[in-house]
Amino acid sequence: GGAAIVFGAVVVAATIVLRRVASMPFAPLHKALLGLRLRYRVGGHVETNHPHADIFKRIATAFENNFVKGQEIGAQLAIYHDGNLVVDLFGANDDHPVGRTYKDDSLQIIFSSSKNLTAVAIAMALDRNGVKYTDRVVDVWPQFAKSEAMDDLLEQNMEAMVAGMPAKSAITIQDVLRHESGLHRFAEPMIVSKVEDLDADPSYSYVADLISRSPVTPPAVGQGPPEQQQNAGEDARRRGYHAITRGMILSQILRRIDKRGKRGVGAFLRDEVIQPLELEGELACSSECDPPLKRVIPMQQIPTHVRFARIICHMGELLLVWTLGTWAPSGAQANTSKLRWAKKIYDAAKAYPIGGSYSLLKYGFCSDDGSSYMDGTPGLYNKPAGINMECPSSNMVASARALAKVGSCLVPASGGDSEKKKLLSDAAIDRMHADSILRLDETLCVPTRFTAGGFNDFTDSKIFSNGAGWYGWGGWGGSLFVWNRDRRLVLAYTMNGMHDEVLGKGRVSAVLDALAGIPEAA
Repeated sequence: GGAAIVFGAVVVAATIVLRRVASMPFAPLHKALLGLRLRYRVGGHVETNHPHADIFKRIATAFENNFVKGQEIGAQLAIYHDGNLVVDLFGANDDHPVGRTYKDDSLQIIFSSSKNLTAVAIAMALDRNGVKYTDRVVDVWPQFAKSEAMDDLLEQNMEAMVAGMPAKSAITIQDVLRHESGLHRFAEPMIVSKVEDLDADPSYSYVADLISRSPVTPPAVGQGPPEQQQNAGEDARRRGYHAITRGMILSQILRRIDKRGKRGVGAFLRDEVIQPLELEGELACSSECDPPLKRVIPMQQIPTHVRFARIICHMGELLLVWTLGTWAPSGAQANTSKLRWAKKIYDAAKAYPIGGSYSLLKYGFCSDDGSSYMDGTPGLYNKPAGINMECPSSNMVASARALAKVGSCLVPASGGDSEKKKLLSDAAIDRMHADSILRLDETLCVPTRFTAGGFNDFTDSKIFSNGAGWYGWGGWGGSLFVWNRDRRLVLAYTMNGMHDEVLGKGRVSAVLDALAGIPEAA
C-alpha cells in the first residue's frame, strides 16, 4: 500500500512538472521548472479614446500574458475597428537569443496566412476581367488538363475518379480556392532554385508544365468518416488541404486572366495592393517585392525537451481515452466518437511527424540534387532561398500591421484610411465571401468551411467562442489573419515561435473572446 502511494505521488508530481514544461515552450527550462519570472518587452499603441477602450486594454493584457507564460519569442498584434488601427502591439522574449533581436518593425514568414493575400489578388483579377469563380480552369488555361491525355496516367486518372475526385478538365477556380481540386501535391517536388520568379522564365514555364502534367489524386490522408465526406452528387468534391500547391496554381491562373500585364501573384500584389496601400517594406511575396531580409526574424521550433514533455502528456491522454472507452458500459460504447478521434489524432501524428512539417512538404520542394527539405518546418524558410522564392501559399513576408491594413479594405467602415483605398467593389467583396461549404478536410482531419473566394468561414471553428461572421485563415505555427464584416473588425497576428498548430489557438483565443464584446455595426 505504501509503495502504491509513493508511486502515485511520483506520477502526479511528474505529470505536473511535464505539463508545466509543455505549457511554456519558449521559457528557459530552469525558469519553467522553478516558476521564475521571464524577461520580456511589450510595446506599441492601444487606442484609449474609444468606446471600446476597455476591451482593447483586455486584449493588450492577453497579448502580454503570452510572454509571461513563455508562449512566444517575438510576436505582433494589429487590430482595426471601423477603418481605424486601434491596437498595434509587439512583444519580445528577452530570455531567448532570437527574441532579443525582435523589434516593432520586424517581419515574419506568415506561412498559410499568405493564402488570404493570394485570394484577394484572385478576387481583384476576376472582378476586373469578367471571370467567375465557377469558370473551369481549362477555360482560361487549356493546357491545365494535359495530364488527362497522358497514356501513362490513364489508369491513375480512372482510379482518382472512382475515389470521388473530379476530372481535371472539370476543375473550377473555386475548386482550387476551396482545396478541392485534387492537386494537393504535384507529380514531383519543385526545385527551389526554379521558382524564384513565377512571372518570368524559366520559373514560369517550369511550374506551368509541372502543374499541367500532374494528375488529380485523392486527399493525402483520407481518414475522414464516410458520412462527413459529402461526396454524393455529380458536382460533389473531396477536400484535401493544398498546403503548397494552391498558390502555384492560382498564380498561373492569374497570369492568364490579367489583361493589364499578365502578372503572377507576387507582381500583382506589388502593383495593386502593396504600392497603393503604401506597404513597401512591410509586405512581400518573393524577391519581386524586395523584402528587407535583415528584418525577417528566423522562425524557431519548439525545443526538444518541450516536445518530449508534450509527447508524454499526449500519450497519457490517449491512453486515458482508450481506457475509458474500454471500461465503458456496453450501452455507452455505441458512442465511439472519442475513440475514433483519438485514433485520428494518432494517425495524423504518423502522417505529420512531430517536429517536422506537414507530410505534404516533402512533396513540395527539393534542392537541385533532388533531396527533400524535411529538416523541420523553418528549415527551408529560414534560408535566403526560401524567402526569395515565390510560393504564394506559404512564404509571404509581412508585419501584422500590413496584414491588418489589407484586411481593413475588405470590411465596411464609416471612416479611417481603408475607405480611401478600397481594393475591390462591394459586389466583388460579397462574392468572395459567398457560398461557404462545410466539409471534412481529409488531409487536416478537421472540418473546414471555405467560401468560393478561398477564405474559411469560422462559424464552426473551435478557436472562436462565436465564430459567426469571421473569415480568413491562419498559418502553420500560429499566425492568424481574420476579419469580421458585421463587427467591422480585422485581426492580424504574426510570430516566430512555431507551435505545432494552425490558427493560433490558445495564443489568440483570449483576444478573440474579448473582441466578441464589440457589437455588430448598426
